[in-house]
Amino acid sequence: MEANISINYFAISSELIVVFTIIATIFFDLLLPRKSKFYVALVALLGSLVSFIPLIFQWVNYENALVLFEGSYIVDKFSLILKGLFILVTYLTFLLSINFIESDRYYQGEYYYLLLSSLLGALVVASSRDMLTLFIGIELASAPMFLLSGWKKGDQKSNEGAIKFFLLGVLSASLILYGFSLLYGLTGELIFSEISKILLVKNLSTSPAALLSAMLILAGIGFKISVVPFHSWAPDTYEGSPLPVTAYLSVSSKATGFVALMIILTKIYPESGSSWGIVLVIISGLTMFIGNLSALQQSNPVRLLAYSSIAQAGFILAPLAISGISGDYEDGIYASVTYLIIYAFMNLGAFLVVNVLINTSGSNDIYEWGGLSKHQPLTAIFATVFFFSLAGIPPLGGWFAKFVVFRSLLSSGEIFGITLAVIGAINAVIGLVFYARISKIIWMDAPSENITVTTKNTLLSPLKVVGFISLAITFMAGIFPNLFSYLGNAASLFLNS
Repeated sequence: MEANISINYFAISSELIVVFTIIATIFFDLLLPRKSKFYVALVALLGSLVSFIPLIFQWVNYENALVLFEGSYIVDKFSLILKGLFILVTYLTFLLSINFIESDRYYQGEYYYLLLSSLLGALVVASSRDMLTLFIGIELASAPMFLLSGWKKGDQKSNEGAIKFFLLGVLSASLILYGFSLLYGLTGELIFSEISKILLVKNLSTSPAALLSAMLILAGIGFKISVVPFHSWAPDTYEGSPLPVTAYLSVSSKATGFVALMIILTKIYPESGSSWGIVLVIISGLTMFIGNLSALQQSNPVRLLAYSSIAQAGFILAPLAISGISGDYEDGIYASVTYLIIYAFMNLGAFLVVNVLINTSGSNDIYEWGGLSKHQPLTAIFATVFFFSLAGIPPLGGWFAKFVVFRSLLSSGEIFGITLAVIGAINAVIGLVFYARISKIIWMDAPSENITVTTKNTLLSPLKVVGFISLAITFMAGIFPNLFSYLGNAASLFLNS
């Protein structure tokens, strides 16, 4: 008997375009001589941009969630919003990468192929509604980054960071898979909705095996999003990776992990939220403190942003943690997704600034960046905007991101929510210290005698595009927050799909 499988190709058109772009990059890389390799970058740029177009049509014509492959793959507003974020971040990363990859003897075709493969994995995660598809998506998004983080093959720090990332990445995959295998053993199902139904009907939601599976999955994804105590790989890997890869790791790779976490907790374990919620509250608070206090001591800008990224993960996690305790998952998803969207662009902008200032000064020490505003005034403006936005200063987008998190925590009425809000407020002040310090050094300190300033080819056109797009979105999020609030609210409704 033949199975009658009908595939809605329009629903997965963005994924298909990315697949064809991957094939095209391999094809052009094989055929073109080295001096013409920039066409590979153009193909990757064009393909990622074109893959965004179907999302617009799907959004405009949206009526109901599209269910594919017997419930394993769903295209709803949640997935459309996150897919759009992943594609835009990848596109901006390509722009950051062009001059970096061409500036040294790196393998260009493989670079774009791997980054596109990671994008494909992220797109799959956003629509996954079964364990097998989700695991494949997570690993497809993560595995290329093991190679990309060690792209500077002659650099000892790059090799060290890549090995740490790879070993802990494999461990995290094992933990996730172990958790999934326990769930399958308990329920005999792969699709999340069926698993949740069986856990509820058989009163297994708070059983030791179900809770153990949740803890294993949380630990596995904790490595992906670099929260305490699973964060040790991040500073070394960020420092050793090419800066465009570091920017992508801190934004898209982290966002992929958070999306997977949101889907798993709200689709499989909604009835045991009081158990995993308390664990996440503790993790969130520790992540904020350890991330910010560690960043406070850094002089290397990449390590500073690595610890900053860890601290920001604590803010993103906080509403999700409280939603488990309060049961108001829609509000938790709304706050976390809104923060995630705004964070992505201001953090990309921050890495752009670090990239340009390191190239300008030739120094990886922020204390030697004194007076660089005279040589790079536009970059200095970017630095002020993005770092103060990360600190949550109005009217920049970071203030609204922090606002929705604090509103979610305080409106929960839970003692844990109020406690996390106090912890968040303390950490926002700590964060302001080291974010403001960088701007103060650039604008107010005397030039260092230990550096030779180079302004030639440091802020090229592709980098300016990244800067101005990130700048525009950062200002829009702060001045017109309703748009981002609408996206966060639309994403939260995925609980009903």
